[in-house]
Amino acid sequence: MNRTFKHIAFASTLLIAAPHAMGSLLTGGNFADNCSIADWEQHGNVAISGTPGNCAAMLSVDDVVDFETELTQVVALSSGIDYLLNVDFSIDTTTTDPTLDDVFSISLLNQDFDFIELFSTDILAAQNFSESLTIAATELASYANQDWSLSFFLFDGADFDDNQSSVSIAFASLDAVATDVPEPSSLALLVLGCAGILGRKKRFFTRINNNISAVSYTHLTLPTSDLV
Repeated sequence: MNRTFKHIAFASTLLIAAPHAMGSLLTGGNFADNCSIADWEQHGNVAISGTPGNCAAMLSVDDVVDFETELTQVVALSSGIDYLLNVDFSIDTTTTDPTLDDVFSISLLNQDFDFIELFSTDILAAQNFSESLTIAATELASYANQDWSLSFFLFDGADFDDNQSSVSIAFASLDAVATDVPEPSSLALLVLGCAGILGRKKRFFTRINNNISAVSYTHLTLPTSDLV
């Protein structure tokens, strides 16, 4: 195997092994380990709960002071890229009447007050969630204003009941996802094709060199009779 083929094989291996998702666009999204919400804008009753390694950003509402609570962060999105939002969180409530339930939603908001809802649930009982939410490039492209913020929003559904609800977010990561990475099978075919071309090319030039050497030797060798 010649050096050029080794380089092609190595580069193709890197492309095949490369992950489709890139680094997170959120700062301070690992609440469980960071035990901090300092990188996020907060509205209402937002706090950190738990101990290092098991912390969470807690949003809570009641019918006394806080009727809505929000945790937001500005995110730099491009209309030509798909994104994946991964969120681990849990909900809890004291509600006993499902008609008076509170609501938790995850959304994108821009400065034109456009709204893309990624997730929403009524809070009826204690429950754990691990969500992977896709933000499609085609959906983002339909909006002129691309100055987006990610919003975790908890809303008190009825301000005359005695319900208390909370959302505990342990982890959030927003990643740009590559949409044009070739399939591994295509890359493998590319490597094999290059290998075949290089192999044939090497044999071709080796044959030419051998023929030239043979011809040169024939022409340079004088007959024995001419030397007498």
